[in-house]
Amino acid sequence: MEYEYFESTFEDIYDIWNEGLWHDRVSKIESRSSLSFDLKLWNRYSHIRITKHKKRIWEYKPTFWAVRENEKIIGVNSGCKTNDNTYRSRGLYIFPEKRGQGISRMLLKLTIETAKKEECEVIWTIPRKTALPAYESVGFNKIGGWIDKGKFEYGPNCIAIKQIL
Repeated sequence: MEYEYFESTFEDIYDIWNEGLWHDRVSKIESRSSLSFDLKLWNRYSHIRITKHKKRIWEYKPTFWAVRENEKIIGVNSGCKTNDNTYRSRGLYIFPEKRGQGISRMLLKLTIETAKKEECEVIWTIPRKTALPAYESVGFNKIGGWIDKGKFEYGPNCIAIKQIL
């Protein structure tokens, strides 16, 4: 089967996130996340620090991607700078019946290419345990342990990064 990958919009993928990825989410689904990754701490101390920057999230424009089969979107992802040299992959979701066909790899490659174009050094994410293999397949590395529910609404999650420059 041949798929069409294209740049999409938040409005186009919102329902997929709301009904599939973050079903019954308590917090509001935004086009951007306020979470940020501090690359300086990673480079100097091999320590990951994720913080919230509610005002800063509006400084960078996110990009949304979708995969379509026969005019129906079957997979999505987004990405956005979280500061001048780091980029976050967020919201990877493939409909269950389409998983295992390389769709997540293609969406993640699009995300990585966009991060490179935006001159970022690192791309990072907070995948669920079930999604980590997709990220690892394109070169992300899990950092630290699993973060169980309580810190995030859906878990367990981990932090995964990939050096890109």
